Amino acid sequence: MIDLNASSKDLWQQVNPDGQLRYCFSCSTCIVGCPASNADPPLLIRSVVRTIVLGLEDDLLNDDTPWSCVTCSRCEEMCPMGVDPFDVCIAVRRWQCRNDETRIPMATAEVFKRGYTQPVEKVDKLRASVGLTEKLPTIGEQPELHQRFKEMLMEIEIIKNAAYMFEE
Repeated sequence: MIDLNASSKDLWQQVNPDGQLRYCFSCSTCIVGCPASNADPPLLIRSVVRTIVLGLEDDLLNDDTPWSCVTCSRCEEMCPMGVDPFDVCIAVRRWQCRNDETRIPMATAEVFKRGYTQPVEKVDKLRASVGLTEKLPTIGEQPELHQRFKEMLMEIEIIKNAAYMFEE
């Protein structure tokens, strides 16, 4: 059972101050073309939004699913309420890092290696079937940006201390 007496009533303002996430009515449209919705555990952005709106700080701090997001922005194409689910994922990541300096999500190693966390190529036909462009650009198609990302990541002290996770 959720104890709302212990919840943070302003968590949504800390995480996503523009408040767009409060328009989410959990329709699940955002996960239709989301490759991370098939991850283990799945990224169900509506559940993340619910956690934020309910003010469940501890649950949000321990939730690794926003790190499964591949930043393809398919969810934003689909959301009928303009919630900008991709922005919510990025905002949650920022909030988590601000609130726990020792946090290294397991997905970070995958992002380091491939540039994204999920096999985005698996949803091209699904995207076409709902009238979306078949392929969106990924960082994997821009090796110079991916290399810059790797270099920036390795400059972070906590990542340097866990370099074994990022060996190629």
